[in-house]
Amino acid sequence: MRNAMRGTSLIEAMLAIALLATVMLAVAGSQLAMARAQRATIWRERALWLADARIERMHVAAEAGDDLAARAAASLPGGTMTRGDGPDGVRYTVVGWRGGNAAAGPRCEATGSSAQPPSCVRIPYREAEADER
Repeated sequence: MRNAMRGTSLIEAMLAIALLATVMLAVAGSQLAMARAQRATIWRERALWLADARIERMHVAAEAGDDLAARAAASLPGGTMTRGDGPDGVRYTVVGWRGGNAAAGPRCEATGSSAQPPSCVRIPYREAEADER
């Protein structure tokens, strides 16, 4: 009878260790997911800043050189900066980067629903007329 109790204690200890190992793997996985989300948030914030800076630069000095595209390429992985035209005189500044396994689309338009956010930002704006300034 005593030998049976010792075997049961060993099985309980093994189950406890297996449960602890599973929980630790789940914690490590959630930490990695949070680190990836933080990195994507930093890239998105940087891209928004660059897109806003380009729009502001065009309002202040339209003929100035555009070194912000080079800055986007240097500060974002696979960073690109483009401009696009929309309906009714609306223009877009698009900053994209390589996120995950796919590169950013040229117009930052999702063709379908995705579980991951797009790897680009698009800010619409209108050019001010000369008498509006």
